Amino acid sequence: MTRYRVPRLALAAWAVAGAGLVALIVAVSHFLSGSSTDHHSMADSMAVIRGGGTDPVHALVGAPLFTSWQLDAIAVAVLVLAAAGYLTGVALVPVRQPGQRWPWWRTAVFMAGLLVVAYATCGSIAVYDQALFTAHMAGHLALVMVAPALLATGRPLALALAVAPPARRARIERVVSGRVVSLLTSPPVALVAYTAVIVGSHLTGLMDVIMRNAWAGQLEHLAYLVVGYQFFVLVVGDEPIRWRLSSPVRWLLLAVAMAVDTFTGIVLMQGTSAVHLEPSALHVDPISDTHTGGAIMWFGGDGIMALIMIILVVNWLRTVESAPAQRGWLEQARDTAFTEHTGGAADAGIDEDDAARQSYNDWLRQLDRGAH
Repeated sequence: MTRYRVPRLALAAWAVAGAGLVALIVAVSHFLSGSSTDHHSMADSMAVIRGGGTDPVHALVGAPLFTSWQLDAIAVAVLVLAAAGYLTGVALVPVRQPGQRWPWWRTAVFMAGLLVVAYATCGSIAVYDQALFTAHMAGHLALVMVAPALLATGRPLALALAVAPPARRARIERVVSGRVVSLLTSPPVALVAYTAVIVGSHLTGLMDVIMRNAWAGQLEHLAYLVVGYQFFVLVVGDEPIRWRLSSPVRWLLLAVAMAVDTFTGIVLMQGTSAVHLEPSALHVDPISDTHTGGAIMWFGGDGIMALIMIILVVNWLRTVESAPAQRGWLEQARDTAFTEHTGGAADAGIDEDDAARQSYNDWLRQLDRGAH
């Protein structure tokens, strides 16, 4: 049995992850110890999702964008473990596949996706997400579009397969190519799920429930992230799943998703009822805040989708320009016939090689004489 030495990067990643988890436990315990006993049960609940933060006081512009924060311990714990697991995979690639290296830019993009999730759950937009619908909407765009696109580009599934032992790799391949995963990642299902989450969470009474209840907001964050990944793994991902879409189909999916975002944003902008806002020190007109949130969904969502579309088109153009010219079926058939009947090589193409073209014409003349 072959034994591998654990790479230093993997050891460092898990050492940092362990220290981070210990720090989270200490922070949550400190938050609970400072809470009043009259509200102890509520503090127990809030400590793991909104601990250590400050209530919204100032408008969410300028310094508060960067200085307001809260500790979503559950989200941070998951992100720390995800980062450690991914870096472990990166470190194991040259061990399991000597001579190979995982692309550094995919690691950077995946980590950027984790940072986006961290900001959306712990940063200023998370602190203000129950007091401002505009902040809540900014968090939506981060979790359903930006973070999933970055995470899918990091190809975590392909990385897991690259470093898994043969038996485990076979099990993973069976799962990802199985009926359940194939169904969930099929373009129609992914698009319907995206539409249902965007429209259902914004244009029904569900949004008022989410704005009132922090735990409902947690479930909303998870739903956005999962559905966003389900959609963008088809659009920008290159994972070893059943569905490997052509560029035009990816563009079409993005275009339909943009239409969903536009419809939702316009309905919110033209609505006459406001989304519920939790009481705060902010002086906000709820209906105006709702309309602004709709504008963020429309212009912000379509802007993000358009940017992804541009990146896809540019990458496609680069691929087309760098690919060797493809010979048509007629040229390929002619080359094959020449090779079979003359014994010559037509790798460069008959039309590009004078000797090959002369030999081909001689063969045709022989056929003509034989016919007469």
